[in-house]
This record gives sequence, C-alpha cells and structure tokens, in this order.
Amino acid sequence: MNISNRLDSNPVPQRVLASGHETSVALRQQVCHRCGKAWWPRRPKKPARCPGCKSPYWDRPRRLKHLIMPLKEPVNQGTLAKSVCRKMARALGGGNEHGNDTEDRSLAQALNVLKEMKAAGRTWQEMGERMEREFGASLEKDQLKALVR
Repeated sequence: MNISNRLDSNPVPQRVLASGHETSVALRQQVCHRCGKAWWPRRPKKPARCPGCKSPYWDRPRRLKHLIMPLKEPVNQGTLAKSVCRKMARALGGGNEHGNDTEDRSLAQALNVLKEMKAAGRTWQEMGERMEREFGASLEKDQLKALVR
C-alpha cells in the first residue's frame, strides 16, 4: 500500500517531515476558520492562504459587522413615535431665525420625502442620510420605520 494512501485512510494528528537530518519537524493539520477545510501543509511554516477558499485570513474567525443585540424590553409604538416627533420638531424648529428660509422643512414634507424614498426602494441608510442632510434630524432605522408606516 502506498504511503500517501495509508495517510489518507488513517489520518493522524501529526505528520513528520523527514529531511534526512537528525531533527525532524512535525506538521500539524490546519483548519480554515472561514470555510472549514482541513488540510496538511507542505512546509513547516504557516500557510499563506487556505487551499479551499483562498482566503489569506484562514486562521482568523470571521468578524460580524453589526452585532444584533436583543431588546431588553419590548418597544412601545407610542413612545417611539413621540420620541421621533420630538426629535423632528427640534430639528425643524431650529431653522433660520430671520425667516429667510424658503424651503419647506415641515414634518409633513419630511414624511412625504420618506414615503417617496420607500416607494422608490431606497435603503434605510439613504433615507437617514437624506433626513439629516435636508432636515437636520439624525434618525435611526427603527425611528424611520415608525415614520414611514
């Protein structure tokens, strides 16, 4: 039976790299944290990338962009709507003191803009950026959802 066939059929936790010298180097089986592939490296140094998914970050677990944390208490629609209205009123009320502001910055206009953007299929992030740019109110995704309903 061929040596490589025996190693494939009966895997061991270590393989020894025989170089003809007195000291031999033990190779350990490597596992990719991204795709889960397990392989034996050819050289004793750390592999540059995973042979399965070709990721250079094979030895690091994938980081989550946004950790979703559960709410400690349920969200009350009434209090959420009131807090959004307060934020919008504060943002809309802080306009130009001299009355030279000619563009419509009312709450009704903000709601119309949000509904148009939702109908056009815009993302919540785009809606929030436009609210902040045009109306001066920075709103979170939940607050935007409450306003669009």
